[in-house]
Amino acid sequence: MLIKQPIPLIFGVPQKDFYARLKAKKVFVAELRPALEGMTDVAKELLRRRIQPVVICDNMMAFCMERKLVSAVHIFAQGKKKDVALCRTGSLIAALCARIHRIPVVLHEGAMPREAKDADLLKIAGVKVTSSKIQTYVPLLEEVPMNLVGRKAGA
Repeated sequence: MLIKQPIPLIFGVPQKDFYARLKAKKVFVAELRPALEGMTDVAKELLRRRIQPVVICDNMMAFCMERKLVSAVHIFAQGKKKDVALCRTGSLIAALCARIHRIPVVLHEGAMPREAKDADLLKIAGVKVTSSKIQTYVPLLEEVPMNLVGRKAGA
C-alpha cells in the first residue's frame, strides 16, 4: 500500500467521541497485541465511519515514522496521576519514537484495554502459534510521562 502523504497513527482504543472528531480519511492503526483490538475493534469502527484503517504491527511504528509517513500519534489514557498518564502498554514506545522523529503526540481519554491472559500471547486470533510451555508477561497499562505529550485533546 502506497501512502502518499503522512497520516495519523492511532495507538490504543479510543472512546467513541474520538472518532466523531477525527478529520482524517485514512489512519494507521496499531494491531495492539495480545488481544488485537486495533485490528478488530478500532479498524471496524473506523470502517463504519468511512475512514480507511491501515493496520500495522505495533513494532512497525518507528519504521513508518522514520519514513515520514506519520503526521501525529494519538495515544489514549485511562487516567492520570501527577505528571504521568496511565496508558495501554506500548504507548510509551509510541511517544518516545514520535519524539525522536519530531512527530506530535496527542493524548486522549481512552477505553480500557481488553482483559488479557498470559496464554493470549501464545495465540493469534485464537490460534495457538507456539508452545504452552513458554512463559509470558502481559501487563496492560504503563505510565507515559506528560512531557512526551505535545498536547491533550481539546487543549
